[in-house]
Amino acid sequence: MARTCMTFGIDLCYIVSPLARQREIAEKLIHHWIHGYGAKYNPARGEALKKVRIKPDIDAVLDDFGGNPRPFVVGTSSRTREGKMMSSDDFHDFVMKGQQPALVLFGTGWGLTEEVVDRCDRMLEPISGAGDYNHLSLRVALGIILDRIFSQRGGHHE
Repeated sequence: MARTCMTFGIDLCYIVSPLARQREIAEKLIHHWIHGYGAKYNPARGEALKKVRIKPDIDAVLDDFGGNPRPFVVGTSSRTREGKMMSSDDFHDFVMKGQQPALVLFGTGWGLTEEVVDRCDRMLEPISGAGDYNHLSLRVALGIILDRIFSQRGGHHE
């Protein structure tokens, strides 16, 4: 995920897990690639991982922004949410105005909870393939959505 974000010029990549042990493991892996043997083995991976922040919940992510202005929160989902949808082009235009930080949320497994969706200002249009099956891995969905928003448009984003 960090390498994908770096490819598209994303400033920070947050990984949220309420499980302390998962956060601890992620921090150890990041430390390995930034400061440990991994930094010598593959320095480019360490550079990408410097952009990763591990947080216990979305409130901790929002706290990182300092609250002024509050980030515009956009969620992703495999289904549409009536009255809340936003196209990738419209989101790109919003980000390029630079008036407010933006945060895009991705879920895993069953996606974002309804509680998290309710906290989103908008939801991006879902990725839809040719068939009925619609369950992409996080890495694939992240790459597709970031490509839709930022491909060949330049600039750095958060």
